[in-house]
Amino acid sequence: MLLDELRPAGGQVATLAERLTDTEGLSGPEDPYAWLSCVLGLLSVNEGNYGVGAVVVRGGGIVAEGRNRLLWPRRNTSAHAEAEALDVFEARFPELDSGRGTIMYTSLECCPMCTVRLLNSGVRTVRYLAPDPDGGMFSRLDCLPPYWRRLAAGRTPVQTFEPSACAPALSGIAADIFAATETQLNERIVRS
Repeated sequence: MLLDELRPAGGQVATLAERLTDTEGLSGPEDPYAWLSCVLGLLSVNEGNYGVGAVVVRGGGIVAEGRNRLLWPRRNTSAHAEAEALDVFEARFPELDSGRGTIMYTSLECCPMCTVRLLNSGVRTVRYLAPDPDGGMFSRLDCLPPYWRRLAAGRTPVQTFEPSACAPALSGIAADIFAATETQLNERIVRS
């Protein structure tokens, strides 16, 4: 199991893994996807990356997943969790209308780069577990250039970006997973 790999890590990663273990029995319809996005984010933290994970759901099943790999195994500034999940999704479903009926769950509100990528992908619904008041774009969609706002609004059905209806405990864990490395990695990037 994914969490078993994290328990021996000790410290904050092990504590967050235990908190996730305590939520395994949650039974809300979005909880399994939210839980997996948290696990993927925690795997990223354990590897020395930002703690963000994402899953793409189509027809009730998970068809793609991704986790942040910005710094490990090599520096790759495009390796955000949502971008990795979209790469897998688009390879499996290359048709332009594949985003209809598709939902992405991400552990953190998407940054501007991933938001534009999602607008281009046509994934109709994006649900995030934890808001990102400093870097998230969903709460600032009105700040996007007009082209991107029109693209999102012009789709049928319209693309929606909204908080997940998962258990509040999972939203809290998602926020803590991201916070586990945010300051340290930001300082590392600024010094580079």
